[in-house]
Amino acid sequence: MKRSAAIILMSLLAPAIGLAQEPTIALDTPPEAVLGDPIDVIVTVTAAVTDEVAVPDQPFGPFEILGKKLAIEASPDGESQTFTFELQLLCFEVGMHELGPIRVRIASAAGELSEIESNTRSIEIQSLLANEPDPQLRPPSEPVVVEQDDYRLLIVLGALLAIALGALLAWLFMRWWKKRDRPEPAPPPPPPPWETALTELHELERARAAAVSEGRTEQWVDAVSDSIRAYLGRRFGFHGLESTTDEIADQLRRAKSLAIEPQEAVGFLGQCDLVKFAKASLAGEASRTLIEEALALVDQTRPAAVVKSGGQP
Repeated sequence: MKRSAAIILMSLLAPAIGLAQEPTIALDTPPEAVLGDPIDVIVTVTAAVTDEVAVPDQPFGPFEILGKKLAIEASPDGESQTFTFELQLLCFEVGMHELGPIRVRIASAAGELSEIESNTRSIEIQSLLANEPDPQLRPPSEPVVVEQDDYRLLIVLGALLAIALGALLAWLFMRWWKKRDRPEPAPPPPPPPWETALTELHELERARAAAVSEGRTEQWVDAVSDSIRAYLGRRFGFHGLESTTDEIADQLRRAKSLAIEPQEAVGFLGQCDLVKFAKASLAGEASRTLIEEALALVDQTRPAAVVKSGGQP
């Protein structure tokens, strides 16, 4: 009883199993083609959804293969899939030719390889010269005059014009460059204050005798005082000519590089003030002493490097 039921079940499932596992193949070609034109050939294979299908390298008779494309489409029930191979062939022989069978290789999910072959199709290759009984080359035609625009002269003239324009622009630029407003050169740096003071004091020293004999002692002492005041202001950074003696004393007390006691400079300026404001008399020897003290004061308050390098400038 069980054996009979098994036989009946297998007989019912056998057609379905065979249908699901048996691949099919079809070849579709155009009936005719022109010599040298591409020929589109369609190979359609239906196999199980787990199978892989390929068209291996193989001879196609008088046909040569140019390219190959593949499109895969699954069936609606998902149990099979259709592989569509688009082959592009060429043929250079006139006449009726047989294409196929084309071999197709199938790989199952278990790794088993099998091959199936398509049907064959006949393709007639026609020539465009087939209706000519004795085709010959066309005789050479008569020469034809072809007019062509010649721009060489315009190119040469354009190049010469560009060169002339460049030369003109260069000349105008050079002319402007020579006539442009140029900044005045920077003035030379002023001499150090001690050089200016020593120059003024030496001139006053040479004019001392004439000033005393002519009764211009006050003016001469005023000039010596102004020279020292201007020197001290420029040397230590304040307005010496606009400062009083007391203000100069305050500035000198704050000076860091003063080589003498501030009282020495203040005492010298006080002596000049006595002659200037108090009308004190100043004899010849006293005027000589005054100018010597002024020169000594400048010499003693110069920077140490200047004094070591050469004494008086």
